[in-house]
This record gives sequence, structure tokens and C-alpha cells, in this order.
Amino acid sequence: MYKSYRKLNPKIDNKNWQILFNTQFQNMQKLGAVSTLWINQFSKLGIDNSRRPSVRELNGASKKYTGYRFIQTQKNVITPPIDWYKMIVRYEMPVTNFVRKPSELDYCDEPDSFHDIMTHIPFLMNKEYSDMYQLLARTYIEAFNRQDQKALEKLDFIGGYIIELALIREKTGLKAFGVTLYSSGEVKEAFKKENQIVLGNNLPIEKKSYDRSSFQGKYYIIDSITQIVKFIMQVKKKL
Repeated sequence: MYKSYRKLNPKIDNKNWQILFNTQFQNMQKLGAVSTLWINQFSKLGIDNSRRPSVRELNGASKKYTGYRFIQTQKNVITPPIDWYKMIVRYEMPVTNFVRKPSELDYCDEPDSFHDIMTHIPFLMNKEYSDMYQLLARTYIEAFNRQDQKALEKLDFIGGYIIELALIREKTGLKAFGVTLYSSGEVKEAFKKENQIVLGNNLPIEKKSYDRSSFQGKYYIIDSITQIVKFIMQVKKKL
């Protein structure tokens, strides 16, 4: 249930940020889950464990790389996919208005700025990732306008099971790729071998759509961002 009283509170948010940041990093380091892709982009932002950075600071860093503009909202609701992607194609992204409590690290029933800032934003500093995400956004908007339900289902799979939850093979081993894994205790579930599925050359037919209200219990392994681009192009060519 959404809690309408949640709002920006620097004193409380900074304290929660410190605990969440340190705990999540410890969890991911124990698993060896931090990807080179993520850490290289994260280092560009000048973020540390001391406090929640402002969107002004994030925008200043972004100008040097892919140029996304992050917009502080007063909302704490999930943006509908079509509205989200329409912002993405304008190189914009909303940042929600509070930091979750430490007791909500494993799962928070609302979007929060810890997730936004620690996960989506670092990846968007990488040009290859940004170009892929722009392609996904444009393709989603086209499929939405054509009311192509099959295409939307496949793109929702990419946006959910890959962008939010996938693992990626790197030279040093299997790492977290999905943005949810960088802000949630779900990363522990993703690194259980029995929950992992290697993604082949074609998108699978997933009976259960991506559900934000619980852990998914299955985590697909990809080889590269190029592989995601190929999946998106498979959908785009059929529109």
C-alpha cells in the first residue's frame, strides 16, 4: 500500500541512505556480485555513503557523459511504462521523493530514490547501455501506438526480467546486471544457482509477467548488452 505521508526529509533520508548503502554493498561484495559495468559508471557520479545526492548534483555529473536530466518528483508511485519510456526518449528520468527505511532493504512496496539513484542512474551514464535503453523506449512507444500486445509482452519481459533482474557474464564471473539487484535483498535470491536460467538466442515465453510486488524466483543470465539489442530488434522488425 502506498504511504502518502512519505516525503523528502534530508535528516532522515541521509541516515537511512548511509545504512542502506553500507549494508547493500556488504551484501553484494560477499556474493561477488558487483559488475565492472556498474562500478565504472557509479564512480562517475561522485556518490558515497554519507548522504543522498541531490538531482542537481546528479545532473551536473550526467552532463559529462550521456546527458540525462533527472527530475525530482513529489510522487512515490510507479510510473506507467508508457510514461516512463516517453521520458527516457527525452533523456529524462523521474527520481522519487523518499529513501526507504533500512528495514525495507529486502523489499519496499513503493519506488524510492535509493533504487533510482543507486541503480538506474549509474547504468544510464554508459553510452552503450543508454543507446540500448533508448532503442527499447522507442520500440515500446511504437508497439504501444500500434496496440501490438504480443510485442508489448516481449518488451515488458525485457524491461522486467532483463533490465530489472538479469545477471551478466563478465571475465571475472557472473555479476548483477538488473537494476533491482543493486538496491534490494533480492540479489541473494538471484545468486542461488537453482534460480538461474541461461537466456538463449530468443526471448522465452514467460507465463508469469514481471511482478513488482514480490521476488521473482527466476533470474536470467545474459552475455552482453549487444544480446539485449538483438532481442529488441527481433521485436522491432515485426512491428
